[in-house]
Amino acid sequence: MVEVPRFDMPFAARLSPHADRVREHTRSWVRDMGMLGGAPWTEAFYDAADYGGFGPLTHPTASFEDLKHINDWHTWGFYVTDAFREGFLRPRNVVGGKAFVAGLKSVLGGAGSPLHPAEKGLADLVTRSTLDPDDLTHLSEFLDALLWELHNTAQGRVPDPIDLVEMRRRSVATELSAKLARASVRAELPEELLRNSTMRALVDSFGDVPALRQEIVGFDRTYATGASTTSAVLAVQRFFDCELQQAVSVVADLIAARLRQIGSVLGELPSLADEYGLDAEARAGLHRYAEALKSWLAGELLWTSRSGRFSSVPTPSPKSFHSPSGLGTAALVIR
Repeated sequence: MVEVPRFDMPFAARLSPHADRVREHTRSWVRDMGMLGGAPWTEAFYDAADYGGFGPLTHPTASFEDLKHINDWHTWGFYVTDAFREGFLRPRNVVGGKAFVAGLKSVLGGAGSPLHPAEKGLADLVTRSTLDPDDLTHLSEFLDALLWELHNTAQGRVPDPIDLVEMRRRSVATELSAKLARASVRAELPEELLRNSTMRALVDSFGDVPALRQEIVGFDRTYATGASTTSAVLAVQRFFDCELQQAVSVVADLIAARLRQIGSVLGELPSLADEYGLDAEARAGLHRYAEALKSWLAGELLWTSRSGRFSSVPTPSPKSFHSPSGLGTAALVIR
């Protein structure tokens, strides 16, 4: 077993005042999609993981309607990842994994009838979303990343650390998460600005933080049990020929470095706004986007540290996840 280090977070987490209602909505949605049938999610595991509490922590300022939609997307992503791990990754079922991904891509392309909960959830989300070509590309990359991990694991191969970090950005849907955060605060920004190398570095680092941290937190449940060889901790251990706990420390240091890089990039945003000649409205949107990413990272850390998703013995999530009610509680800061 690895010892999970203490993760520093320079940003404050906040809980949405809509948390309880979002939980109710999300539970109803996953049940309607057939996701609580026992594999991979039992009712007890779902409650312990608190998937319904993810969005309220990562998008604390979003409206109730937006938050329901955002949390459905994230919950679907969690379900697909969990279903793929238990159904295909752990048993090394490459043929089945390819068919699973092909079916989801078919639904994404508007063809075929949804057959299982992952396909049903995606079909429902697609009908309620406005997906542009970039969104479709990123969703396909998310699914391809699942197969990449399966192929590595089936062959007993531990990937190169650099390759693994790049692919993890896809497997946690970094681009889509950043876009949902931007949309939740109505930040309309020029495409040329979003494609700027500084903004790209911001999004890449934003994705690396949760991706790498969850590999440490979930190591004992996933990698120590042999479910996958595609782990940043294992990659560092092999690359540097070091002890397992030393590898954990290296990955934790990398997470801290990414957070420092995010802080540095955020400090450059005013100059970037000047460079692109943003008007007052766009500058305000850029500021809201930056704040949304900070809230997302802080909320994700709190959710990950308390969620039973990463535990070998899941227990019900703490009551402190729940939102208080009444005047003055709409912007609760959790420290």
